[in-house]
Amino acid sequence: MNLVTSPFGIGEKLIFELLKKGESVYTLFPSPKGVPMSFLGKINLKYGFFRFDRDTNVDKALPRKVKYVWHLYEVYNGSFTTIFKSNPCATLLLLDWARKIGVSKFIYLSSGEVYGQGHDLDEKADYNPHSFYATTKFETEILFRYYFKSFALHTARVFFPFGKNSPPGHVSNFYQAIRDGKSVDTEYSIISPTCVGDTIAPLMKLRDIDGHEVFNLCGSPVRVDDLVDKIRYVCAGSPKKISVGKLELTGNNSKAKQVLGYQETPLNEAIKNSFGK
Repeated sequence: MNLVTSPFGIGEKLIFELLKKGESVYTLFPSPKGVPMSFLGKINLKYGFFRFDRDTNVDKALPRKVKYVWHLYEVYNGSFTTIFKSNPCATLLLLDWARKIGVSKFIYLSSGEVYGQGHDLDEKADYNPHSFYATTKFETEILFRYYFKSFALHTARVFFPFGKNSPPGHVSNFYQAIRDGKSVDTEYSIISPTCVGDTIAPLMKLRDIDGHEVFNLCGSPVRVDDLVDKIRYVCAGSPKKISVGKLELTGNNSKAKQVLGYQETPLNEAIKNSFGK
């Protein structure tokens, strides 16, 4: 049994890929109202209901037999309390549960934002989170050292993920601001945006790796003002104001390409598929 803790964005694509291979999947929704029609009647797919920012009884919400965990759930925007409860606190509950039931592999979706800033950063670069969200992702990663003896634990640091119907994130926030005629405001001038569809095959491949590894999943560097222009073109929107900072946050994906077979979708194609009408 595979547990995917979020059925949205990357989680949705991962679930359907697992089902395509004939594997059993369990996932979680915050409430019955959130279950889409595409999930109904699927063979080998089961789901429960759990609020990571409120609930604490994971034993009641989760199955007793799970071999692989993909912990994708996170909160990007909102109050500090909600973000903290949803990210490190919820992950700690899940880690204890995973150790108790004997999970084999635990795969965690972290963020390239834990690095804060820098050019062509590889997995050995220092932590330097700039936002509260990024700080909670860093704090979550620190927890893992206490579980290395219990199961294989891999971390995928995804830089600025975006895709059709993806949850809130840095690039998704750009799109919403452009679409709604609001201001685009960011401290970054250059980033490595990542198409969520490009992450699925590498995340699947992580199951085959033993030990405890960290991988950067990131696209090629692009100037933020150029990225905004590309999104404006495909969605026919216009932001009220564009305020771009001076920081750069770009990653090196050589390890992911070599070990996991990571491949990038061309940025123009990915933006069109994600935000085009």
